[in-house]
Amino acid sequence: MNLKQYLFGRYLDEGEKLLYVAHRHPLVLKLSTAKPFFFGIFIPVGLYFLFPNFLPFLVVWLVLGMIFWFYNFLDWYLDVWILTNIGVVEVLQHGLLNFTSKRVEYHMIEGISYSIRGVLQTIFSYGDIQIDKMGSQIHIILEDAASPKKLERLIMKYQDKYVYDRSIRDHQMLKGMLSEMIACDVQSERIKLPKKK
Repeated sequence: MNLKQYLFGRYLDEGEKLLYVAHRHPLVLKLSTAKPFFFGIFIPVGLYFLFPNFLPFLVVWLVLGMIFWFYNFLDWYLDVWILTNIGVVEVLQHGLLNFTSKRVEYHMIEGISYSIRGVLQTIFSYGDIQIDKMGSQIHIILEDAASPKKLERLIMKYQDKYVYDRSIRDHQMLKGMLSEMIACDVQSERIKLPKKK
């Protein structure tokens, strides 16, 4: 079992397969962890060379800085869209033990759109992507998604495959039902089969 399956498998229903996990762009991680890295890791290490006598205080400062940096990393890593064989699951982390998730199945997708705004987003190819759920005002949004155009195409590809597989499955089921109905009618002699000559 890989790490993504371990972390995000709990959001999947029985028989659902994890196909792709979409994260926010790594640049967003770098921007959100710059302050904790500088103030929580870089400064205590630098101060150690100037004031080695304050080692216990600097170690505590460093450990707290690393915890805060790791918290920001988890916040980035666990805000995802999970693309499965059935639909898209949005998972958002709010604090360490507070998660919310929304699900939109492929046959309920009304539209997919993305927006890239500003110089940074254009240069590094990231932006917001949104899925609208059919028949409701529910939207799921992944802010600062890496390569939103590629992600949009991937969702559409999985949606097409889901719709095709579902139509084949429905066709096979309908064919089986019709076969059973005809067999029952033949047995009850409501339908007369032509006799062989």
